Amino acid sequence: MPSGRQADQALAARGLIRHGSAPGPGTGVAQNAGAVSMTAASLQSELGQALREASEVTVCGVASREFITAIQAVASSVQGTPTELPWDLFRYVTPAPTLILANRWNVRLGPVVQQWQSAVTALRNSVQQWTRPEPETADKGFHLLSMDLLYLQMSVLVKQRETGRQRVWAAIGPPTGTGVEQYVSYEEGVPEFQQIAASITEWAAGASDFLTRQVDCNPVDPAAATVGNDLLASGAAATDERLWQLPIRALEPYGATARRRTCLPVTICVVRSLAGGHPVVLLKRRSHMTANDDFGKLSLLSARVLEEDVAVALGVVPFLDRDSAAAIDAMWLETNFRSPGLTLSREAFIHAGQRELFYSTGLDIPENRFRLCGFQVMERENTDEQLFFCVFEVVLYRRDPDELGLANQWGDPRVLTRVGESVLYSGTYDGELNRLLVRGREWLQSHVFNEPVPVVPDGP
Repeated sequence: MPSGRQADQALAARGLIRHGSAPGPGTGVAQNAGAVSMTAASLQSELGQALREASEVTVCGVASREFITAIQAVASSVQGTPTELPWDLFRYVTPAPTLILANRWNVRLGPVVQQWQSAVTALRNSVQQWTRPEPETADKGFHLLSMDLLYLQMSVLVKQRETGRQRVWAAIGPPTGTGVEQYVSYEEGVPEFQQIAASITEWAAGASDFLTRQVDCNPVDPAAATVGNDLLASGAAATDERLWQLPIRALEPYGATARRRTCLPVTICVVRSLAGGHPVVLLKRRSHMTANDDFGKLSLLSARVLEEDVAVALGVVPFLDRDSAAAIDAMWLETNFRSPGLTLSREAFIHAGQRELFYSTGLDIPENRFRLCGFQVMERENTDEQLFFCVFEVVLYRRDPDELGLANQWGDPRVLTRVGESVLYSGTYDGELNRLLVRGREWLQSHVFNEPVPVVPDGP
């Protein structure tokens, strides 16, 4: 397990790379003749063009928001039903989850951890837009890979389809207090290209499959939601252990088709605020880039509970080197035998919500701002999957800072939509709302949307 010292070394390397003196892909490139320097904004434009003309793409490190935006632009240009993956080979090689999570207590790594997590989510979701070759081989298809190296910047190697020529891009960090990220680019044939390309190729060759597992539970009686909601109504605290009895049965690959009747735990964030003095709620337009189903519909912000959410709630690193049963047993031991088996905690649900909120809004919302509203159990149409929704209200403040404004700036307006609560069920959005908003309308109006929206933090 990486130590705090290793995290410090990684951060120091980032600083040195920004000044062109650390080993790795960014070594000295800022001063070399022939380098094409650019800001993040110009990188997005250049990479967008390069991605459209590429046959092979390899990305190492932590993908920047500009790269993700360029990928999503390529995906959004595909109309109608999914088409073939536009590249013969696409590899995203990023630090292993165990490396990132082992250093999550290092405060200075916080923004990097968030960027790492949102990049993985965005790339995985974006690729759902395209069909992929079966089977995918080492030199064909999309590969999400992890490496045992805490490399926190981004380097990209692209091979052009028509000419076979290659080009690299490498981050050299923000040179000024503005925080504007700087990059350099080299074409094939110069020594600097060879150095960076060799590192990218070496890291990709030594990487392994990136493993993300979702929590799978035994189906529950739909009345379980009513039991939990009645406990809350009677005054039970959100931390009351009687509310958190959903047993974990297995850990399955993220997005896998159910092999048996199953229950998938999902965190729902009802993100509310005030605009012009009136209550609003943030909804997400679901697509192949942002969701697993209900494409085209508007939904509340949601996230499936993953293995990492359970592990972080317990204060341990996920046991990714173990099979499902062994990993569950190892995490159950961390509970000090509080229950006969491993059950989902409130903290695990909240961690899933925090991940989704950061990905969708760029905001890092602390645990104490998740107000538990209750539970809902629904059947997912035409599948063997039951959905167990744990519903939280999260209010975005309007000053110190203006979180609603920041969320609007972060989110793609085609994805994140601000809707007045007074018009949500007025008929304006008939046919556009997803299952929970439709089937849970009465419950949401009674237990969430009837509450006031305090948009100023407590305290001085």
